Amino acid sequence: MSLGGDSDEEYMRGYRDAALAHNNGSDVLVNGDSEEEGASPSNHLDLFVKAGMDGESYGACPFCQRIFMILLFKANAGQLTFTVCTVNMSKQPMEFKRISSRLPAVKHGDEVLTDVDEIVTYIDANFPTPSLKFDNKKATESCLGVFSKFSFYVKEVSHSPTQLNLELQKIDSFLAKAGTKFLCGNELSHLDCIMLPKLHHIRIATKAFKKFDFPLEFTALWHYLDNAYNCDVFRKTCPPDQEIVFHWSSKPETPPLPGDPHTLNPYFLDQQPTYSLSVPSSSRLKE
Repeated sequence: MSLGGDSDEEYMRGYRDAALAHNNGSDVLVNGDSEEEGASPSNHLDLFVKAGMDGESYGACPFCQRIFMILLFKANAGQLTFTVCTVNMSKQPMEFKRISSRLPAVKHGDEVLTDVDEIVTYIDANFPTPSLKFDNKKATESCLGVFSKFSFYVKEVSHSPTQLNLELQKIDSFLAKAGTKFLCGNELSHLDCIMLPKLHHIRIATKAFKKFDFPLEFTALWHYLDNAYNCDVFRKTCPPDQEIVFHWSSKPETPPLPGDPHTLNPYFLDQQPTYSLSVPSSSRLKE
């Protein structure tokens, strides 16, 4: 669904094609069993997320993807149903303005939440199983600095990737010692829902704007990303590369993409959507 077309009548237009192209048409809008028209089950939520370049399709926002992952994880276990609505924030219809001024937002009956941490707390309180909670101080500490160092680098506050590499190395070292599929064990946790969208943004944006790649020697980090790319909850909520590039290019501090727009650089925004959901073969860890 999309919010913010040429008129408010387009408020409930369905969104599928761009967001689902890499899933061979499988539906990530989890609506559960059919209800009578106009009715919403008590366990049904509406998730409002950022629209993409065209103002309708699924856009790139790591905070929106975090909530999308949590809801899909709970929905896959049969605990809730939900609908995703994309919102064009530059052309917000009155229907959205009445309930929120920022994204992501969640509506559950008469309850509307717009703070990400409050959304997570609310979902956990009302749909506690399966649990995504974690208690791992070392895992949390390993991730604290990476997104800020990435932001400095991609926005050219810092001209060297040294600090970003040091933060990526912290995550790699922690994962190598932990020996688990994800940060806090072999199952997804809230920490993964926070970090995986951010790490994927870092990977795509630094490649596009800086021609920077995660070092191949960070094999535990690459293994972690590989586990994410093979995880249904991450794959089905992941935006295309071009939307991630658009998200960062829209920020005034971000420099323009390098190179000639008329070349076949896959990161230029007029190229066909691509999804970088694989890792270099040389970085795979032996089982």
